[in-house]
Amino acid sequence: MKAKGMISGLVALSVLTGAAGVFAQEDEREAMAKRLAPVGKLCLQGQACGTAVLLAAADVAVEEEAAASEADSISSIDTAALYTSAGCAVCHANGIAGAPKMGDSAAWTARLAKGTDELYASAINGIGAMPAKGGRPNLSDEEVMALVDYMIAEE
Repeated sequence: MKAKGMISGLVALSVLTGAAGVFAQEDEREAMAKRLAPVGKLCLQGQACGTAVLLAAADVAVEEEAAASEADSISSIDTAALYTSAGCAVCHANGIAGAPKMGDSAAWTARLAKGTDELYASAINGIGAMPAKGGRPNLSDEEVMALVDYMIAEE
């Protein structure tokens, strides 16, 4: 008799466990369907999609804001502090490995004759013993150009 009760209990447990598994699978399917659902609608140029004009205006606003932000960030770079912290001073304060020294106008004259764009390119890409961006790849091109401008102004 005890065996029949145990078997009945195990059968009931199996049925309940199986039913729970079916419900869990259904929940997973619904979650997957939500994740795979489209998040937008394709609107090609020339089609009458009400939001296309709004999106175009938003894109223009974002681009203008990014340009203004970039201009602000370039003007707000503390080049004197960056000159020291980026390690530029190690070579440019002492003229190590042919680096033009700060304040040595004769050393900078030949380089300035090539133009600031050439100086920017040399500082960003490296030249001679100086690696690209002075060995600091985490510096942005704008920061490197600001550092070049700082060193030119100090010569």
